[in-house]
Amino acid sequence: MSHRESRPAIVVGIDGSKAALDAALWAIDEAAEREVPLRLVYVVDAAHVDEAGGIAARQAAARSALYDAYRAVEAAGPHVEVETEILWGKPLAKLLQESRTALMICVGSIGLNHARCGQGSVAGALAGSSLCPVAVIHRSPDGVAEPRVSSVVAEVDNGAVLRHAFDEARLRKVPLRAISVQAHAGAQNCGAQAHLDRRLARWTRLYPDVRVEPAIVRGRGYRYMADQGAPGQLFVTDAYAAQVCSVYSAGSSVLTVRCANL
Repeated sequence: MSHRESRPAIVVGIDGSKAALDAALWAIDEAAEREVPLRLVYVVDAAHVDEAGGIAARQAAARSALYDAYRAVEAAGPHVEVETEILWGKPLAKLLQESRTALMICVGSIGLNHARCGQGSVAGALAGSSLCPVAVIHRSPDGVAEPRVSSVVAEVDNGAVLRHAFDEARLRKVPLRAISVQAHAGAQNCGAQAHLDRRLARWTRLYPDVRVEPAIVRGRGYRYMADQGAPGQLFVTDAYAAQVCSVYSAGSSVLTVRCANL
């Protein structure tokens, strides 16, 4: 079990929850594909140390959670280098600091969510402000199966989002459902289809190994995702989409991307 070095990594927020373990397992493929370390961090909020039995108790809990996550990653494979560290401070602030050098940050859909910072959860605030992509991993309904991606879904009108969506579909060897959102039901089908085809033409040439399932959606993209969310589905979206938090509870994992991440 190694500790931090100054180099890019896939960072996972660990807090002792099963959701955090799922995020660590999901992140293995991301680290293996990029040939970078998987960095497991536990953030101890010093403001609440006295409420949890003091510094020694919080350190012991952090070490135990990191060890459990480390063992789970080692047992799952493929082999990746694992770094661990206990950080002190506010979870959101520390994870945002991590995003300065991380290639991606992964957190569970619950667990870190219990810690609030103003409005919304740590996961939601992190997704909107991180300097790197953020994956919020949803647990399977039975809470037993390892988190696996069965399909990727993304809108076609953002090139940064689409690039990450194709990358994820290729990495996970799953189909990509590429949706074009038409705000009004009266939009011409032929025009919408032509737009969708134009947007996808370049990407299908660059990613010939990815199976693409194009679809025209009426209404709002976030509403479609909230309605169509399912276990195993990964929704890739713009980090600045104001409504992204509405899909966190829909059952799908979410990968948020800043345009500057392209």
